Amino acid sequence: MAAQENSLLNAGTQAGLIDPIMLPELKSSARRSGTDLIELLCRTSRYPKAALYQALADSRSLPFLDREAINIDTNLLNPFNAETLLRRMFAPVKYQGELFVLLSDPDDRMGLDTVQRILGKRATPALADPMLIESIIRKHFNVYEMSANAVTIIDDIMKEAYIRSATDLHFEPQETGMLLRMRVDGKMQSYERPISKELSESLMSRIKVLAGLDIAEQNMAQDGGFSYKIQDWFEVDEVELRVATIPSRWGEKATLRVLGQSTAGQTLSDLGMPDHILTSMKQALAKPHGIILVTGPTGSGKSTTLYASLRELDASQLNILTVEDPIEQVVEGTTQVQVSEKVSFSKALRSFLRHDPDVMLVGEIRDNETAETAVRAAMTGHMVLSTLHTNSAVATVNRLIDIGCPRYLISSTLAGVLAQRLLRRLCSHCKEAYQPDQREREILQLSQSEDITLYRNHGCPQCTGSGYRGRVGIYETLWIDKEIELLIHSGSEDEQIAEAAAGAGLLSTLWQDARDKVLEGTTSLQEAMHLY
Repeated sequence: MAAQENSLLNAGTQAGLIDPIMLPELKSSARRSGTDLIELLCRTSRYPKAALYQALADSRSLPFLDREAINIDTNLLNPFNAETLLRRMFAPVKYQGELFVLLSDPDDRMGLDTVQRILGKRATPALADPMLIESIIRKHFNVYEMSANAVTIIDDIMKEAYIRSATDLHFEPQETGMLLRMRVDGKMQSYERPISKELSESLMSRIKVLAGLDIAEQNMAQDGGFSYKIQDWFEVDEVELRVATIPSRWGEKATLRVLGQSTAGQTLSDLGMPDHILTSMKQALAKPHGIILVTGPTGSGKSTTLYASLRELDASQLNILTVEDPIEQVVEGTTQVQVSEKVSFSKALRSFLRHDPDVMLVGEIRDNETAETAVRAAMTGHMVLSTLHTNSAVATVNRLIDIGCPRYLISSTLAGVLAQRLLRRLCSHCKEAYQPDQREREILQLSQSEDITLYRNHGCPQCTGSGYRGRVGIYETLWIDKEIELLIHSGSEDEQIAEAAAGAGLLSTLWQDARDKVLEGTTSLQEAMHLY
């Protein structure tokens, strides 16, 4: 039995999730549209329903437990009847070695009393997301929703993806069904929806039909994409999804990348770049020719930076052409080309040279042909923007050489490299101030006399307990002058280039930017440590 609506509303208001001034209007809107008020609140404010349950737990001084915290013990569940557990929505679990009862309604004591009577042990009540409790019960007893269908479930998943601002959706086959997960702020989160084996096959077929893939082919990887509009959510825009499927041990796995839903329209100034990097980047973009590369691992925000860079240019005065795979965002005033079987990056780039371009964007440099075509285009008087997979800005030079690009072309055309990562932002509502210890002072190069306050994650309903909400870019730049150009041309090692660039003020590192954002309180030292 889920918590009463009023209990959730009161707890959400107390926790700052709900604006009491807006609540009457939302209630009226829910009545007019026939929409569940809690769903409308979550949709409008973009937080999952679990946040309200965590707020309710806090207001009642009860622990709020998620999937990662608990241990699901089959011996605890076996003595119970699935129908009873689902009707009252409670489940006995282990937490830190002790017996707890997950409840969806703190005012319903029957679940706690039932567990204590049947197991003959004292149990502690805890609140949990009802979807988690239902998932535990259904998976254990192999009891699935009879009315569930692929169309409804995909729409529910897309609603949750929108609310959580997920970037990737994972449909992972298992022996008895399917696991659904989402990547939020760079971390994987489970979507607690129990899926049977039969329904998982229907889901895969539905995804493949939407993406224009061959539903009869289950033994090879396929790629596609589609646009999706959430049913009845008229105020939410259609989203573009990139789809990849691959056969695995228990069936086909599908991964859906949500393209550009939260970064559309952003400029470089919106990305959180330090002022000196922002100024240098704008100066580099203003040059009439050269190549600027944005590097980093998958999911580090490279495409967002490229699109933001294009928005810095005056499209009314320039002929801007892009070739992408896929086109993630629409940039007004530019000609955007989608890669296909007949149009590759290199073929499009060569064709662009016959279209009187000023600026060309290549989604990714993947091979020698694309790399050499890009740098030759830069040599002939064009500005070229692209991405590359490297671990640092300096490593970009040798990466281009490894691909097969001649040193003399790299040295004469490379204007600069921007390497980047994404770190989670501390939740502004619950981040916890503390004084750094000796080791942390050494890492951050702080003297004993400096009075510095750092912040760490704590967890609250606003951030659903993680202590983080959203992400911020961390940037590293390498700009090229005559000395660096000569070093590249002469075959110098990365260390020599880095030393010379740092000495000339042309190199700023990822750690320097991460350190600054730790000292500002934007992120935590723990989150930034992998860059140290």
